Amino acid sequence: MKLLIADDHELYRDALVMLITQHFSEYSCTEATSFDELIQRIQTEQDWSAFIVDLHMPGLNFVAGIKQIKTHFPDVPLIVITSSDNPEDTQSAMAAGALGYILKSMKNEEIIQALTLILNHGISIHPAIPSEAVSNNSFDFTPRQQEVFAMMSKGASNKRIALDMGLSESTVKIHVRAILNTLQVTNRTEAVLKAKQYLDT
Repeated sequence: MKLLIADDHELYRDALVMLITQHFSEYSCTEATSFDELIQRIQTEQDWSAFIVDLHMPGLNFVAGIKQIKTHFPDVPLIVITSSDNPEDTQSAMAAGALGYILKSMKNEEIIQALTLILNHGISIHPAIPSEAVSNNSFDFTPRQQEVFAMMSKGASNKRIALDMGLSESTVKIHVRAILNTLQVTNRTEAVLKAKQYLDT
């Protein structure tokens, strides 16, 4: 399995690669130092397991960069790792398609826990960052998450959603966990109830 780690700060990038190789031995790491290099690498290589991307790097604006990455690999988890704790950056990154947001100020143990959750098809936003995704029944879903969201509201199972959308069940689980996080609920039942309220308004 293969990770792409993009960060223009060499010391932090090296430290993160070392941390990942120590605790996730099943993954190999490829590095990039800018959005331009990142885009070039994802266009020339395949079979990525996840992208770990610094928010502010030379090249593209991070929102444009994330969207471009998701255009090429819509179903590969993208994890933002950054020193910015600005809630607007969090919302912008998640709305653009990021499935995780990890602060560089977190302890190694916290980063490992967050990466474990995300790489096992979860989602992690640092708890110090307030979530304002739910406001007046308006949710910051990606287009793919909107499709899953609509099917969840009809009571479709993960397997049914996967079959209808041509995705793997593990990919559907990624989107479901992202939806649960955005809706600020803990299970599918609560999510479906909230989804019905949203779709009926």
